[in-house]
Amino acid sequence: MTGMTAKTKAKRSPQKATQKRAEETRERLLDAATELFAALGFDGISARTIETHAGVQRGLIAYHFDTKEALWREMADRLFTDLRERLSLTADIVRDLSPEERQKAFITSFVRYSADAPMLNRMMAQEGKAPSWRLDYLYDTHLRDIRDEVSRIIGREIDPHTYYVMTGAGAFVFTMEHVCEKLFGVNPREESFVDEHARIVARLLESLQRETDES
Repeated sequence: MTGMTAKTKAKRSPQKATQKRAEETRERLLDAATELFAALGFDGISARTIETHAGVQRGLIAYHFDTKEALWREMADRLFTDLRERLSLTADIVRDLSPEERQKAFITSFVRYSADAPMLNRMMAQEGKAPSWRLDYLYDTHLRDIRDEVSRIIGREIDPHTYYVMTGAGAFVFTMEHVCEKLFGVNPREESFVDEHARIVARLLESLQRETDES
């Protein structure tokens, strides 16, 4: 019995090692694709460039993802899955709060998420510039649902002005973090900056909401 167990382990061990290497390669390709798609856009890079950036052999995108298009979809899904998880946590936190406190808590969560994950907004800056199959995919798969989830979290249907003030003011400084460092000598992803930025954006949106309600 012991001998059979040892043989089984011996057979399974190389399989597990191979599987682990494959998973690591996929993650390296996804990490490289995220960075390059966010910086240069889908049409600005080749599959080979991604493989080189990931430090893997040529042809491994085809092996693991079939096509560059499929790699892009999985990269986008991974980014938005992280955002959806953050939204879900925020929804649980704000459930019993007043509308004003719900919006403030949501903005704080969004700003902190944007500081943690600037690649999503950089990728969206690339894809939002022109119609494409990728923008259609993002809308059908993620953006429409996320807009509706934000409305549920803040307790009212979000309008385009509020939506883009929130995403622009809340995320742009982290999207352009290196410009901020050059201009002001400040790393915007430092915790103290992120907290202060969240407070400022929350006050800005409160003011916008008051003006909208009064008009």
